[in-house]
Amino acid sequence: DLDIYGPSLPVLIHPDDPTVRRSELGSGMVKPIEHKGVKILSLGFVSPKSGVPGSGPDGGAAVMRGPMAGRVVTQLLKGTDWGDLDVLVLDLPPGTGDVQLTICQDLQLSGAVSVTTPSKLAVTDARKGIEMFTSLGVPTLAAVENMAYFECEGGGKHYPFGKGILDSLPELGLQRSRIFQLPISSGTNTANDSGSPLCLSRPKEASLELDVFSDLAGAVSTELLVLEHGITSGADDDQDLFVSVSFDNESEPFDVASTNLSVDNRKGTFTVRLFSDSGALQIEITGEELRRIHPKTGKELDLNDDNSGIHAEPAHTQGGCGSGASGMIEHHRHQDAKKSKLFPVKIDKKGRYGYSVEWADGATIIYSMLSICKAAGGR
Repeated sequence: DLDIYGPSLPVLIHPDDPTVRRSELGSGMVKPIEHKGVKILSLGFVSPKSGVPGSGPDGGAAVMRGPMAGRVVTQLLKGTDWGDLDVLVLDLPPGTGDVQLTICQDLQLSGAVSVTTPSKLAVTDARKGIEMFTSLGVPTLAAVENMAYFECEGGGKHYPFGKGILDSLPELGLQRSRIFQLPISSGTNTANDSGSPLCLSRPKEASLELDVFSDLAGAVSTELLVLEHGITSGADDDQDLFVSVSFDNESEPFDVASTNLSVDNRKGTFTVRLFSDSGALQIEITGEELRRIHPKTGKELDLNDDNSGIHAEPAHTQGGCGSGASGMIEHHRHQDAKKSKLFPVKIDKKGRYGYSVEWADGATIIYSMLSICKAAGGR
């Protein structure tokens, strides 16, 4: 449960033993709670003595800035001894903010499931979320619409809030078979309030809801399986599931998310490797070429322009994805690359988002995959 601003697991389920215990793996590591064979963790289960705002079952408001939120999310994920898992499901807060960016930088996400309601406003937000994950190289596997309709005693199906998600299929870029509509259901609400999820209590009157959950699980597991082999079945034929770039003298587009970056400190160059459906492309770029592009958008920077949106941060600052004006820069001072010593550098892959480059002059910059592709001449 990574909705650190409003952790919901302590309300939705009531484990027999909700205590978070230390792991034998070392200091700072904890064991997840296990409930009915499923490993779980939420800030709502963490002791309020931890000092983290909002922790504990009766914790107050989780008031924290972006960098701190990023650190809490990282601790919940990487400070937990999860052991062997089939799938790790992350419940994220609404929106496209610091938590989502931290996740995409720290983990190699397999896919996303969008959850919305039928209103036009909610579907618009869902579309933005899908676009964000697509831009970060994370495919959307399915979309769920809560409170989509209800069935009256006469057997008719009614849509009191409209058919928002069905009317927006072209914008979402998903096949109809990957849209799952849950009805307005007193059974689901009762299960949520009682702390006994439908998948455990399985009341006969909730057979429709359980069928939808089963179909959703089957679709997501199918997508995860086929994605391991580089294909997908859930995207609309007219929609690009991944962001791509093209190059002069190349007839086909290259997938941005699969971009690979390596460095040769002896030569002072980077090698960018890109992949398409039928081949690959390798391009060598200099440190100056990478240094003079915006780390998020890939646009060329005017390093003499104080309004470029890139500002100096103290060298000791360890901001997360929310630090710096661009939201992607931990700490650096954009100097004229030609007048500074750039190599040797250290690089570190940040999930599907991009690479962190620690330059010899003290700058540490997180470059998106898109910016790396553009530094190599992609468009």
